[in-house]
Amino acid sequence: MKLKNKIAIVTGGTLGIGEAIAREFAREGAQLIILGRNTDRGTSVCKDISSEFGVKTEFYQIDLNDSSAIKKTMDDIIKKYSNIDILVNNAGIATQGTVESLDEEQWDAIFRVNVKAPYLICKYIVPVMRNNGSGSIINIGSSAGLVGAWGLHAYSATKGAIIQLTKSMAAQYAKENIRVNALCPGATATPLLDNIDQEFIKMIPMQRMANPIEIAKGAVFLASGDSSFMTGANLVIDGGFTAI
Repeated sequence: MKLKNKIAIVTGGTLGIGEAIAREFAREGAQLIILGRNTDRGTSVCKDISSEFGVKTEFYQIDLNDSSAIKKTMDDIIKKYSNIDILVNNAGIATQGTVESLDEEQWDAIFRVNVKAPYLICKYIVPVMRNNGSGSIINIGSSAGLVGAWGLHAYSATKGAIIQLTKSMAAQYAKENIRVNALCPGATATPLLDNIDQEFIKMIPMQRMANPIEIAKGAVFLASGDSSFMTGANLVIDGGFTAI
């Protein structure tokens, strides 16, 4: 198992890509700390993963809009777990709108969740990884952070920011054996995209959306020793969308 006895934090790990990542990490032997908004769903996912894979899982309810809540949660986790091997900053929101239609509160809200929250979580977890001599941080970007996205101006901007944050952190912390990479999915079959325009899917060279497990396999690669000489990279899993 590629992640046996590793401890991994996965934000937004109760649904969609985040849940798929949590499950694949568990399949590979990792102990899980799952963060999310919905306590009932989080508790259920943790129980299901523990039962299926026989690994310890724990859920923390958190509002990523709230800086003080992030600090409290990270403090609680760090007190309980002396070692964090893997951090996946997956939680995010996608608000439809353009620079004309979005109001300032909508713009600020998406940046709080998609950019500020990962920054704060890294702020607390990087010192833990430094003290333990290694770590792998995976920031979930998007193909929308690499190319323009119609009607998703704020979301695209946040994912571009995450990709650049990843590169800067990777350059900073490589000498401390902390690897930082971005995983950039394209359109993925999750509840977030239940109503996706079929014309958009026709623009994907592979003519379909990704299955969440296909994205999760990429996260396992970035978390494991298989990518030991890889940092500051964007692993793009998008069916060829950004190739055209």
